[in-house]
Amino acid sequence: MYRHCPSCTRSLGSNEILEHFPVGRRLAFDGRQGRLWVLCLRCRAWNLAPIEERWEAVEEAERAFEAAALGAATERVALGRLRDGTELIRIGGAPEVEVAGWRYAQRLSRRRRRKRLLGWGSALAVGAASPTVGTILVLGAALGSMELAWTQVRNRRRTLTLEVCGPEEGRGASRTVGGRTLRALHLVTRDRLEALQQGGAGELGSPLPRLGGGPSDAVPPLPQDPEGEWGLILQPARGAPLMVPPELRNRALRYSLLDLNSNDTKPAHVERALDRLTAAGDPYRLVAQAARTLAEGRGWDSHLGWPWGPPTLLKGADPVLRLAVEIAANEEVERLALEGELFRLELEWQEAEELAAISDSLLLPEWLPTRLERLRDPAAGSPSDLPPRR
Repeated sequence: MYRHCPSCTRSLGSNEILEHFPVGRRLAFDGRQGRLWVLCLRCRAWNLAPIEERWEAVEEAERAFEAAALGAATERVALGRLRDGTELIRIGGAPEVEVAGWRYAQRLSRRRRRKRLLGWGSALAVGAASPTVGTILVLGAALGSMELAWTQVRNRRRTLTLEVCGPEEGRGASRTVGGRTLRALHLVTRDRLEALQQGGAGELGSPLPRLGGGPSDAVPPLPQDPEGEWGLILQPARGAPLMVPPELRNRALRYSLLDLNSNDTKPAHVERALDRLTAAGDPYRLVAQAARTLAEGRGWDSHLGWPWGPPTLLKGADPVLRLAVEIAANEEVERLALEGELFRLELEWQEAEELAAISDSLLLPEWLPTRLERLRDPAAGSPSDLPPRR
């Protein structure tokens, strides 16, 4: 099997899942027709695998797809991702869709690589252009100031209009916030949200009693109505706390966690965050679990974490928990993107299937397709279509 795309000559990559076909990072298969394609990640070309190498690989792909995390599915096409990052496209759809968060997890990995590349590139550029220690310090300070200025410009574009909560004077008024103010976002349970609306900001500091007193990584019970079991409160440095309306909660989480998680996108953390989302089964349910975990003072899995400050503050939570909440907050956006991707894949598959049918028919005797159709449809009769013996 060729290992480079015939259309653009780019490498097709490799996978460790299909023992009989270790070529490609994105593969499409049709178990009914016995087709197997390797998709180029650059030009999106569908490259048909040789017929003699398909059969075992198609069976392996079918078994692997059953254990894959499903992103989205239609009646004809289903998209899944394996643990090693290989994407499988199953022609024929899938019975159930799990989560679309793995697509956003790939974006987190690219964000980490881009940030590391920028950091190492800046360091090498400063070192190459700096003959003295003083010049190194000046250039380093200049690059740091440029990055800080760019971050401030980016954060100014992310603003939200929130309502003041609490019994004090001014309740019900609105205030526009953005930038680094969103770093002070608190993820609270419904009980804590109601208490804040009645009793003011003092309720943010005390943790709730634990349910059962289990270990720090224990999963809280799943609420019946997860979408209504959590809320967001913003505690600015000055002034009364601000309540995030339900229709802005996902946007507030995306704005806040994009900044908070900028340096915490390690592959191991992203993988554990995806496991949490898959175990929860629903993004709102995961956020409700995270709110209960923070309310009970169990925001860290591996160690105690930062011992001061309110336990519900997202800034002080475990990186894995924050990443899981960020992926969950982007679930709806990614699902819409996946639906568009599936529509495009379905159009590409229809064209690739026509070419594959022509290609495979050239390798078969003329009488065989008709014979196979009659075997599939016994009602049509079964006259002998075999060629006469010689």
